[in-house]
Amino acid sequence: MDSIIFIDAPVQDQATFSFSQHTEGQQSIAPTILQDRSRSNTVAELATYISSLRGDEEQALVKQVVPVIEAKNITEATNILVKESKTLLEAPEKEFESAYNLLVAIALIESEKTVLEQILAGLISEPTQKTALKFKVLSNIFNTLPANSPLRLSVFTAIVDLAVASDDMDLVLPQLQYVPSWISEWGVDAQAERALLLTLSDRLKESGNQYQSLEFLLKHLTSFNGTSESAAQKATATRAIVESIALPEVLNFENLLKIEAIQNLKAEKVYELLSVFMSGNVQDYRGLVAKNGGLLKELGLEEEETLRKIRLLSLASLGSENLTRELSYQEIAKALEVEESDVELWVIDVIRAGLVEAKLNQVSKLVIISRSIYRTFGNAQWQQLSQRLNGWKQSLADILQVIANAKLTTGAAVSTAVITNTAN
Repeated sequence: MDSIIFIDAPVQDQATFSFSQHTEGQQSIAPTILQDRSRSNTVAELATYISSLRGDEEQALVKQVVPVIEAKNITEATNILVKESKTLLEAPEKEFESAYNLLVAIALIESEKTVLEQILAGLISEPTQKTALKFKVLSNIFNTLPANSPLRLSVFTAIVDLAVASDDMDLVLPQLQYVPSWISEWGVDAQAERALLLTLSDRLKESGNQYQSLEFLLKHLTSFNGTSESAAQKATATRAIVESIALPEVLNFENLLKIEAIQNLKAEKVYELLSVFMSGNVQDYRGLVAKNGGLLKELGLEEEETLRKIRLLSLASLGSENLTRELSYQEIAKALEVEESDVELWVIDVIRAGLVEAKLNQVSKLVIISRSIYRTFGNAQWQQLSQRLNGWKQSLADILQVIANAKLTTGAAVSTAVITNTAN
């Protein structure tokens, strides 16, 4: 199945279905389908169709709906159909989309969230059957709603749930970049926004997209900044720390410190562990683990993987503290608590991780680090940078002085040569 396409996004190939922004002049499903028929006739026809799908020769649903229609209570008649809408899943493939379009057309006239959510729940209840058609129907619903309709939130959530259940999350991944702007357009409240961000994080984690999951988890926690509710996010904040430590490619932890819910964990062991990964070394890590024997297991972390990460980070710190200075294999082995024979492999790994740029001298067993990331950048790092800049400034001044002296010497020599030649 191809990916979801948004009309305002780059299109490479034709997709099974697409999302679009509802623009001025775009017709919605309801007017298009109902323009040549009355709503009451449509409700009656759908009741008959659902009865036929059930093989109900008595047409019990029709007998229930018709009196309600005759009583001019079309809304109630529609609600009866919506409650029975799961039967439409049995529709033949060639009729599936049209049947749901009719149901959605009459239901959206009321624009009630509860009515729409009943349709969505029934539609995605059996995710492995007619999946492509279900995505098409969901796309139709999403696109027929105005761009600023809060109901789009419910539809998008249903699409994500279906994508995860049918193992089609790759359809949704390219569109997650639009979520922040959608949230703004839909005008949903903070509670709904947080629920969506957490749902996306959970669904992405379920589908194996760990890094994207963490991204939305951090956005969810950030939304509590400046509110009293951040203190109640202890479990979620702990999860964010643990997943950041567990994911191999997460090597910068400074953004976590900007989240109040994480700052509220300062008295917890998990925050102490985070601090080690922020600015500690292998010895700090081993000390914490030894003092709290069951901590890693309690948090669901693998000791081998966490030790590997702290070694990479420790080597990066060693590099930033000794830029352009020769580091011996022995120094590095001691800092990382590894065999000297393994140092080259660790240097190669830290280079591949993008943490440092370095050259190896295998003959002399030396490493020269030319660039290294700073794990944190606070007052100490600013002071170190200032010292280096002053050192470079002095070096440049010395070089300029040498050049100036050379010019004076050369000028004097030339003058002497000219005088000598004149005298001759």
